[in-house]
Amino acid sequence: MDWTSGRRPTAMRREQNLALLGAVVSGAVIATGLILLIIARVNPDGAARLRGAMLDLLTPVWSVVRLPFDGIGRGVDVAGDYFGAVTRARRLEAELAEARAALQARDADRVALMQLRRVARVAEPGRRAIVTTRIVAATAGAMTRTALIAAGRSEGVTAGLPVVGADGLIGRTIEAGSGAARVLLLTDPASRIPVTIVRTGQAALVVGANRPRLELRDRVGADVPLAAGDRLVTSGDGGVFPPGIPVGTIVDPREPPQVRPAASPLGAAYVRVEAAYLPLPADSTPAVAESATPVPVEALRSGARPRAAPAAPALR
Repeated sequence: MDWTSGRRPTAMRREQNLALLGAVVSGAVIATGLILLIIARVNPDGAARLRGAMLDLLTPVWSVVRLPFDGIGRGVDVAGDYFGAVTRARRLEAELAEARAALQARDADRVALMQLRRVARVAEPGRRAIVTTRIVAATAGAMTRTALIAAGRSEGVTAGLPVVGADGLIGRTIEAGSGAARVLLLTDPASRIPVTIVRTGQAALVVGANRPRLELRDRVGADVPLAAGDRLVTSGDGGVFPPGIPVGTIVDPREPPQVRPAASPLGAAYVRVEAAYLPLPADSTPAVAESATPVPVEALRSGARPRAAPAAPALR
């Protein structure tokens, strides 16, 4: 008995039913879309209410549908955290051991340095704050980048004093009025800050380039390559800026290395104006007697001793 003739109509009927069902569903979706589009054009308020009602209807259904997937995702996260906890714990233990060793070495170096200073009686100038004030304006011209602070000569502010913010060095004063002063920012092309690279110990100059970033020039010291993230602090050279003030961080070690300033005048509400770290002594040139006889250059070159000027005759 041949059963194939009875199976073919059943399979064909099933395919026809599925095709009919798909067509009905597609037509219903298209019709619903057209009805919603017409309602949105004719009655926008009604369309908005209809969309709200559909959201209220579909939100519980969608939350139930996505519940198993959310559970699977949380399970995967928990499993990953569990299996990765051992690796992270070992890495943190190693970092903690390194930090403890570095801390102990730093404490030992600090104690040794204090002992050496006491033995040698090293005299270091101290830092003295003149006034703490607010930055009232910051300008960025074509060739200059300056800021104004609300303190001047009446508070003891003069030209050539370091200005320090909460995050690091801001600049130095260049002009002072009775109640305000102008600050030359680090980003100004005329700014030159002697710095020390903390990791390598090299001395260098941080130069403003009239851009948000600074440039590092004139490195002196061991030939150690720079790396992104190296910190720069003031070296104290020149006697204006105290050593150890954060200046910036290297973000691009390629020549010329680019430095991101540690502090910005736009975000620094208050700044501290300090006295110069080591003011240069006044130029004291010994007075020359008017009766002294000038020494010829040829006599100085030959090594001959200059003869004293004859004494003036006594007046009777």
